[in-house]
Amino acid sequence: MKHMPRIFGSFMLKGCGWAVALSAGVGCGSDAASPSSTDMPGSTTPEFSASPGGGDSPSIDAPSDPAPNAAAAPVVTPVPTATPATGDNSEVVPVPVAPPVSNAEVGAGAVPSDTSNMPAPVGETPPAVGPEPDAASRLVCTGSDPISCHFGGPPGNYDVTVVLGGEVAANTRVLAETRRVMLGPVATAAGETRRFTFGVNVRQPEGEPIQAVPAGTPGLDLYFQGAAGGAPALQAIGYAPAADPLMIYVAGDSTVADQNGAEYGGWAQQLPQHFDYPVVVANYSDSGESSGSFLNARPLFGAIESQLQANDWVLIQFGHNDKTVTAAQFHDNMTSLVARVKAKSALPVLLTPVARAQFNGNAVSTQHVNGTGANLPQIVAQVAREQNVPLLDLTALTTQWLSEVGPNGWQAFHALGTDVTHTNDAGAAVEAGFVRDLLLGAQLDGLTSHLR
Repeated sequence: MKHMPRIFGSFMLKGCGWAVALSAGVGCGSDAASPSSTDMPGSTTPEFSASPGGGDSPSIDAPSDPAPNAAAAPVVTPVPTATPATGDNSEVVPVPVAPPVSNAEVGAGAVPSDTSNMPAPVGETPPAVGPEPDAASRLVCTGSDPISCHFGGPPGNYDVTVVLGGEVAANTRVLAETRRVMLGPVATAAGETRRFTFGVNVRQPEGEPIQAVPAGTPGLDLYFQGAAGGAPALQAIGYAPAADPLMIYVAGDSTVADQNGAEYGGWAQQLPQHFDYPVVVANYSDSGESSGSFLNARPLFGAIESQLQANDWVLIQFGHNDKTVTAAQFHDNMTSLVARVKAKSALPVLLTPVARAQFNGNAVSTQHVNGTGANLPQIVAQVAREQNVPLLDLTALTTQWLSEVGPNGWQAFHALGTDVTHTNDAGAAVEAGFVRDLLLGAQLDGLTSHLR
């Protein structure tokens, strides 16, 4: 399959808007709740400096008099816009859906089907997908908020089906492994249940592959948190090795990674909630990595490359740590990443790096022109054109977002309120929403149809 290079950038969101995240917390939907260090299951906060993982320092990102990106930036094509979604995440699936079915409607003891994964004719319940939930698996789970489920099992990809809700009203957010958001807040009325199926990538360590952070609990781990003042409710759960996953691998730095502590969050950590079954997001991003170090690390790109199969997707974002590399070397590194993915008959997608919250007065400073004068976003765009692969202009979109929130507003979305490079969970959720919307605008065959 050939993909013409596409450049997308538009501030309005079809999925989870930044304004929604600001007013209602992390996750898609008006009832989303922002996580904190006290409600993150099993999270251990590492001793972070301003630059976790030993990298991503903003100190030498741009020379004193760089040429503005706008001078040679690619044309930006707006993404189609719509009103940001409201309600829980099952309501933003871009297919017609029927109302949720309660236990009372299907009879005592029955497990109702949900509308989250497949369309159905009006008035009919859609067929269930994924493994069937069972009572024995639910008994493994402990706690009330969060509800924690540790199932063990070898590394790999798993299909998981959950039935949320029950006798009392609830609001449930679902996380897996190292704080990956699988479902944004799902509100259920008293007597109502909703069924969802999603894919989870399980590996050890759970989060960043080579950083000195806790490795997590071996095997499949799921957490159910209360949201928007409501308690979580898990009626049933089932899991099995993934039957036929649609894989999305992610290669990036700390702005993308599955961060361990609640003060920090990478955008790919929030990405799974935007995809329906059978998509599995496998995030190999790691703090401090440049295009060259990631390319040459066996546990990073080597691990992705060894697993790639035809028609797998690979999202690639670098630039934050390419501070001293020449333009030619950065070009070669990005070209090598793309070429080696294509050699496996897999499908690379290039993203320009997210912007830093650096301001010159009220204007966002020029982004990602490094110490050698290399304009990194322009080089990423150049490689996309040369290699005929999709380009998502995340630099432009996040720059526009930071311009809107301004020099006195970005702190709510960034780690500790002081880190100009790294987002917290709220900021990571916004950026994941941007990635979702750029993917939607790109209309990538075989992937776009699985966006929530």
